[in-house]
Amino acid sequence: MLANIKVQQPTETQCAECPIRKMALFKRVPEDQLESTQDHRSSQITFPSRAHLYREGETNDFVYTLFDGCVKLYKTLKNGKIQGMRSASPGDFLGFQGDLDGAMHHGAIALTDTIVCAFPKEDVHRMLCEHKEIASEMIMKNAQMMAFCQEHLLSTGAKIAIERIAFTLIELNHRFKTLLSSKSVGQYERIIELPLTQEDLADAVGLTSIHVNRTLKQLKDKQLISCKKGRISVLNEKELMLLAHFNPDRIHVRNIL
Repeated sequence: MLANIKVQQPTETQCAECPIRKMALFKRVPEDQLESTQDHRSSQITFPSRAHLYREGETNDFVYTLFDGCVKLYKTLKNGKIQGMRSASPGDFLGFQGDLDGAMHHGAIALTDTIVCAFPKEDVHRMLCEHKEIASEMIMKNAQMMAFCQEHLLSTGAKIAIERIAFTLIELNHRFKTLLSSKSVGQYERIIELPLTQEDLADAVGLTSIHVNRTLKQLKDKQLISCKKGRISVLNEKELMLLAHFNPDRIHVRNIL
């Protein structure tokens, strides 16, 4: 269940004890240097579901490591339609993309109650200069994002509706399963609830909500997924992966730095 990755803490989590650090920007920082990197962190902030972390066109003074929850990154087209870019998961680094004036070129909205670690933007350059490990990881995360964007572009541009939706579901399911497996011994077998509405899926794959509804029914009839309000679960990963033409190796970038 998605709730199993919730990490509710009475006090702010220390970087040295962070359960998602191996997925995050500080993964390669030596243990004895984590205290100095944590000094750059402003705070941990909780955003309720459907609250904006930041909006398109606005300047934002912070960048974020997503500690817990799921966040939708999106752009608003000139015709007013929303185009989903990606669903961010714990460990992702958010808010560093913007124009020369610092205005964000996309928005970020929480799909669940979400906790982030906030860092002042003015400190980011200092962090990258002080810690080559962080700079290297930033490059790797950008490469990972580029790999995903290429697969997402292929999925939305060259696949039929059921393949697009299957790709979106299995890719996010794969990321959450990888995260959960990294926090326990062995493979994570429990079914994960993805916090996606039909509208979120429609924004992600460029289809109408009505078309998405029909396609989800096809997937349910094939017993590949189950749905309830605001949640979708993958029941047959192998078959959904084949349907989506999903290859995890294409979105994983090996550390070359």
